[in-house]
Amino acid sequence: MAVWQTGLDGLNWLDELVKHQIAIDLGGDGYPLEYTAMAVHIIPRIRVEPPEARSVWTYHPGDIITEKWLGKTTRDAAAMDACRPDEWLIIQAWDES
Repeated sequence: MAVWQTGLDGLNWLDELVKHQIAIDLGGDGYPLEYTAMAVHIIPRIRVEPPEARSVWTYHPGDIITEKWLGKTTRDAAAMDACRPDEWLIIQAWDES
């Protein structure tokens, strides 16, 4: 539904949802980390501007960039609109370090 790049504090919003028992931390090692929460709690937060999204994506000279690298935040409004509020979503966070 959405893909974006963020900085070191980019998962704080998800950690807050977990703290308030609105989301569940499914664990992972950063390749990826996974969370789950109902659409009603996620979609409004990512629809316009995802939390902590970088307006310009960054990369380092040694990074391998392929044609699949988006380089910008993307959102799929049709996919968001198709979700029921009580539908459980999986959120994946990939560590780019």
